[in-house]
Amino acid sequence: MKKILGIFMLIAGIVIAVTASSATFAYFEADREVHIEMVPDDDELVDLVPLQPYAYINDNGMLVIDLSMQNANYWELFLQNLTIGKGVSPDSIYVFEHVFGVSNHLWENVTICMHIEYSGSGAISFFEGEYTNETVGVDELEVTILPGETVEIGMIIDSEGLDDGDALSGTLSFDAVLGECEEE
Repeated sequence: MKKILGIFMLIAGIVIAVTASSATFAYFEADREVHIEMVPDDDELVDLVPLQPYAYINDNGMLVIDLSMQNANYWELFLQNLTIGKGVSPDSIYVFEHVFGVSNHLWENVTICMHIEYSGSGAISFFEGEYTNETVGVDELEVTILPGETVEIGMIIDSEGLDDGDALSGTLSFDAVLGECEEE
C-alpha cells in the first residue's frame, strides 16, 4: 500500500512539475507615465499650412479660413493697402486656388491618404492643385500625399440663393489613413 501511495505521489509530483514548467504567460499589469504635447497644426507631422491671407492658424493652433473682416489678418493687410475682401457676393461662384496645403512629414517615410470634408451651411467644394475650366470641385476630397510632399488644396464657394448679410459657416474635417487613396 505504501508503494502504491508512493508511486501515486511521485506521479502527482511529476504532473505538477510538468504543468508548472509548461505554463504560458497570461497577465501583467503596470502603471506608466505618458507625455504627449499638443502642438499647433503648423508643427504637426501631418501638417495644415495656410497659403493665402484669408487662411491662418488661430491662437488654438487650428486652421481657419475666414473671408470676412473678422479675419485675424484683415486689418494688417488693410494697413498695407492689400485687401482680402469683406466676404463673397450673393448668387456668385468664387474659385480660390492654393487656400491651404496638407503635408506629410511622418517619420516612417510612408504615403498617406487624406480625406477632406466640409460640413455646414452653403456649398463649398474642394480641388487639388491648379484650377482649370475642367476642374470640378467635390464635397469630399481624397488626396494621396507622398512622404515629404505638400499638396495644395483650393476651394470653390457657390453662394447661389444667399442674400447680402448671410454667412457661410461650417467645419472642415481631415482624416488621414496609411497608404494611397483608392481610385473610384
